[in-house]
Amino acid sequence: MSRGIDSATAAPARVSGLEALRWGLRLLREPLAATRRCYDAYGPFVLLADALPFHGYPRVALFGLPFVLTAGAALHREIAEDAVTWRSVSLMPGGPRHSAARRMTEGLMRMNGPRHEHYRKMLAAPLRRASVDAMGDDMVRLAEQEVATWPVGEPIDLWSYARRMLRSVAVGLLFGGDREQAYPIADAITRLTESKWARGTSAVPLNLPFTAYGRVVRESAALERRVLAWAETKRGHADERDLAALIVNGPDADGRPASSATIAGHIPSLYAGATEAGQSTLFFTLFLLAQHPRIAGELVDQLHERLDGKPLAMEAIAEVPRLDAVVKESMRLIPPVPMQMRVAHNDTTVAGTRLPAGARVVLNAFLTCRMPDLYPQPERFLPQRWSTIDPTPFEFPVFGGGPRTCPGYWFGLSAVKVALAAILMRYRVAFEPNTRIDYTVQPTMRPTRRVPVKLWRQDGAFAAVPIRGDIQNLVSS
Repeated sequence: MSRGIDSATAAPARVSGLEALRWGLRLLREPLAATRRCYDAYGPFVLLADALPFHGYPRVALFGLPFVLTAGAALHREIAEDAVTWRSVSLMPGGPRHSAARRMTEGLMRMNGPRHEHYRKMLAAPLRRASVDAMGDDMVRLAEQEVATWPVGEPIDLWSYARRMLRSVAVGLLFGGDREQAYPIADAITRLTESKWARGTSAVPLNLPFTAYGRVVRESAALERRVLAWAETKRGHADERDLAALIVNGPDADGRPASSATIAGHIPSLYAGATEAGQSTLFFTLFLLAQHPRIAGELVDQLHERLDGKPLAMEAIAEVPRLDAVVKESMRLIPPVPMQMRVAHNDTTVAGTRLPAGARVVLNAFLTCRMPDLYPQPERFLPQRWSTIDPTPFEFPVFGGGPRTCPGYWFGLSAVKVALAAILMRYRVAFEPNTRIDYTVQPTMRPTRRVPVKLWRQDGAFAAVPIRGDIQNLVSS
């Protein structure tokens, strides 16, 4: 990758016909490798069009609509700042008209105009920086409670335990803390999100008993019933720190009481937004630290130095510069959402190129965060770079940018830092030699299978071991 962040944005490279179809199939198989090859071949602005229509994610030129690949700060800024034209794609599954699966897509991410502004304002209180900082001690308490239950010296699946950590923090601080009811719903939302992005779901969108798509439709209906029953327990109990209670008890954009469809549309996507990116970042940060023992040792030393024998506290965590740098560098190297999709709400232009309503555009955070103009040696894990750089949100687009910047970014970033500190102060995470780690994009980065590790009491004896799998294509030593 040799191009700069803002180069060659004047006009797209147009790829059509069978060649566009071939690129579409590559994107289906391995989107990060395919977009990297496409970038190297054509540059940061590529329009795939007039391919044979086929179903899948992403859909290339489906029914003649172009599919656009972009990378770099300039293109990201132009698209992200035009929130009226460009609508995000929901994390939730979608399905037949009037189905629960379809209703669950109508959350904040897909809203435009006054409705989007109404709900962003409604949900802002618990997510703003001052509110998150105020809940810091509770965040530390929840994280330490969670890690205290983790077994020492026994194999665990690191991905599952990262998910457990973010579930504990999110439910405890943003969804009322009712674990008995919330945890099963949270786990069902996670399973449904994974099912949506599985290849078999979108490849055969037939609502039949034996298809993956049909299972998603049925599971969505069951989840909706559970969400609505849970929501009823919150009705009349206002809590400005509970996102679900805010939706249930607040007026909709027209001033009316929230309908069942409104509640079902918001709560699953809010939970997914609060946890999916965080668990991805926590998992891959622990992986990168395990493979870079010197950096891991320096981070643990800084934590001990700042705490000086005192209990873990948010104030101390906030004053560990290496912790902030490690998390940001992990998100740069392996962005939790490496490819962000937008759909054109109306006819528009990008860098002067006309695009029709319905066109799909990918904002490629993975490529943008590896452009060497700002990030020299972009394939390497170098947290120290953050002492000398201060990229804009469009040069470091891991939280999106513009009016649709992730509203919970400060909560997510804080949760990951607290979780990481709680884990490292108690445990050393050790991978078995030759563990295989392959990844997938669904739409967050995640491993394709269990990743066994063992936890040992923290002794500072970090040591890298050989790791197999396509994760090695993303990081150089």
